[in-house]
Amino acid sequence: MILKYINIKDEFYKKAVAIRIDSFFKDMPNVNELINDADEKNSIHIVRFHKNTVLGTGRLTLNSDIAIISQMAIHQTYRNQGIGSEILKALIDKSKLLKAVSIELSARETAISFYRKHGFEPFGELYPSKKTGIIHQKMSLAL
Repeated sequence: MILKYINIKDEFYKKAVAIRIDSFFKDMPNVNELINDADEKNSIHIVRFHKNTVLGTGRLTLNSDIAIISQMAIHQTYRNQGIGSEILKALIDKSKLLKAVSIELSARETAISFYRKHGFEPFGELYPSKKTGIIHQKMSLAL
């Protein structure tokens, strides 16, 4: 099993997008707009794959000296196997290499404990996502 940084032209990109759609935007009418937001083309994407199957993905966007992790998703079949932790650790390491001073993300309410295990702390109030309406929590990690 391999972790690989990719761009939107990589052969694994479409497979990663399919996992993101299934995890976050399934049955939403404006799915292409939700995926192709302002950060999509300028972000670093990572995939965890085995053979030719993408198991999980995440996205890292650098905004000045703050790294933003978004749209981390694991294929339903491969959840709870440590793949999310591997992807998150790789994105944290990449943020350090890019000289970010902190990382921010918006966690679904159900994922707050996952990110806390990796050192992220919540800030602000819970809020509904503008894209999905699902309750989220802003979280950060100082580097």
